[in-house]
Amino acid sequence: MKYLILIPDGLADWGIEKLGGKTPLEYAQTENMDFIAKEGICGLAKTIPEGFEPGSDIANLSILGVDPRKYYTGRGPIEALAKGVRGDIIFRCNLVYIENGVMVDYSGNRITDREAKGIIKELNENKPFDFVEFHHGFAFRNLLVVNGIEGNVKTYPPHDIMGERVEKYLPSNGELAEVLRKLIDWSMEFLPNISEKVNAVWPWSGGKLPNMPSFEEMHKLRGCMISEVDLLYGIANALKMDSLRVEGVTAFVDTNYKGLAKATIKALHKYDLVVLHTEGIDEAGHEGDVELKVEAIELYDEKIVGYIIDRIDLEDTRIMLLPDHPTPIKVRTHVAEPVPVAIYCERKDDVKRYSERACRRGKLGFVNATELIKIMKRV
Repeated sequence: MKYLILIPDGLADWGIEKLGGKTPLEYAQTENMDFIAKEGICGLAKTIPEGFEPGSDIANLSILGVDPRKYYTGRGPIEALAKGVRGDIIFRCNLVYIENGVMVDYSGNRITDREAKGIIKELNENKPFDFVEFHHGFAFRNLLVVNGIEGNVKTYPPHDIMGERVEKYLPSNGELAEVLRKLIDWSMEFLPNISEKVNAVWPWSGGKLPNMPSFEEMHKLRGCMISEVDLLYGIANALKMDSLRVEGVTAFVDTNYKGLAKATIKALHKYDLVVLHTEGIDEAGHEGDVELKVEAIELYDEKIVGYIIDRIDLEDTRIMLLPDHPTPIKVRTHVAEPVPVAIYCERKDDVKRYSERACRRGKLGFVNATELIKIMKRV
């Protein structure tokens, strides 16, 4: 038996008046995701444990069976594992655009990867402290290493404070926070001289490199990760999973869908379990664009889900479909609510559509995400 986990980041949402009270998922045409729900068992999954912020790091660890309360140290260090970056404390570091003290764009106006690489080079060549180091990740998603200073600094993800004044969300709590604030202030003076898209750095979710259990030891399955972002590749490295990278991905609605789908099909021939995580739907949620999110969902349904299920042995494959967290259009950020989950398997219930409301009626009920792979293996 083969196992496939499909994770369309940020898919779940709330009802929207413009869509007649439906969520983007309910409004979109999704015959392929509906097929998985109709031919399997559905429910709701809690991907964010109590006390944690609703981030993709926490949610995807939970889906893969890892208890964040035991192993999570921060998003920055997980992404660092994807790049081979080492250091005392490692932060995720966005390239952002701030205007009149307000966070206008967490993605640096959709800065390209090539532009970002040049900016990171300039930051390192002109940095005000020798004990910090910037590392290029992908486009606006980069890393900051701070050596020789430790502390439990409080930071905020920039996508959570869109439209807010940044002064009340600056890093706080101790010497390390002071260093980060000075870096932000310095970047706001330096970056406008070299870029029209980016005028600040924004470090967040820092920590030490984690030590996590092996995925294969936990689940007795050989796993493979396919994604568009370093976060998921970092999780794969932390769990000693193999991973495949796909050329031409953008982590947006214009991504290389065919390449991602074909890589997934190929990986299923070699591995027991394959995870395909995609980012475009989540980005549409962060932009607060209803039409774009509906379009992104329909593209995903056709070009990822439809392409894959038409080309794999469905009799020998169990498919689990769920987002890691909701990213509602109304708030433009992640929330910690349960997500709809559908597992294509021999068991059936009465659910005919894959949606937030429909999956509530499924026989799977309400489950903790850390149990999902165990459930997937036995249904």
